[in-house]
Amino acid sequence: MARRALTQLAVQDVQPEARFELVGGPARDVRRARMAREVLAGLANRPRSIPPKYFYDDRGSRLFDAICDLPEYYLTRAESALLKAHAAGIAQRSQARCLVEIGSGMARKTGSLLRAIGARTLSPVYVPFDIAPEPIRESARGLLAAHPTLRVRGIVGDFAHECLRLSRGLSASDGPALFAFLGSTIGNLDEAEAPALLRTIASLMNKNDRFLLGLDRVKDPRTIARAYNDAQGVTAAFNKNVLSVLARELDGQIDEGAFDHLALYDETRERVEMYLVSQRAQVMTLCSGDVHIELERGERVMTEISRKFTEDSAKEMLSEGGMTMLEWLSTPLFALCVAERKL
Repeated sequence: MARRALTQLAVQDVQPEARFELVGGPARDVRRARMAREVLAGLANRPRSIPPKYFYDDRGSRLFDAICDLPEYYLTRAESALLKAHAAGIAQRSQARCLVEIGSGMARKTGSLLRAIGARTLSPVYVPFDIAPEPIRESARGLLAAHPTLRVRGIVGDFAHECLRLSRGLSASDGPALFAFLGSTIGNLDEAEAPALLRTIASLMNKNDRFLLGLDRVKDPRTIARAYNDAQGVTAAFNKNVLSVLARELDGQIDEGAFDHLALYDETRERVEMYLVSQRAQVMTLCSGDVHIELERGERVMTEISRKFTEDSAKEMLSEGGMTMLEWLSTPLFALCVAERKL
């Protein structure tokens, strides 16, 4: 016990900046070229679409953080309550000493898991993986201050294409890892994309690692619809922010005020569909890709889907993704799944 106490004091003496490292993403010209290709592919054909990952510049990340506090947006509160109730048990059963969070954002719910892991290991490791560097830096400052022995290895990347970059933040010496994909972000991927991502994550996992998945459940459609149509208009601002991102990154000429926010719940497909609706006939111009998209009045541009899940649909998705569900921890609103890689 005395040796452990001395070691812990030594780790605590390490300044927060020495406990943080960040692996940057691709160069800006590479990111812009990929964005141009993906945006053009989505806008060139009807029905038109824009990949939802481009919501998340610095402003978009902050807007989403504000959405999480809205009274209509139950998802964050429901998931946070489940994490507080089950984090200790998940940490104990997984024996995790490292937390790897995919799509970490502002890491709002990470504290419960890190406290549980930190209670079981002297020097826990947190590996946040996000498309934008600023949320990683900002969240790391608070987490490092709150957890004096924590080490943070941030990775910047697009999980749709660059999930294998996570290997740069993983070390066998860290011990068993808990890979977490929270916030029902996997619901933004369709029936083919979600299992494909899960297979990539499974390829990074060792046999003793575990995967924690947050899922929004199928429920009263009115409850779901309100969550994406808040009275304050924060979700609408978040939706329209993607136009600002395109205008800045791709030299766009886009009138953000000429679009309306629309979010609908499709009960048959069990998913929310979010759109930007053109108020008039107009042309979206993206100079860097020499793109000119003619939109009709009332034409919809899909910006996001958000699938909702049952226990059976979650099991099926995990199985297609090379994983086996071990636990289903749920309330009527939300669920946490713990899974392992298929051997």
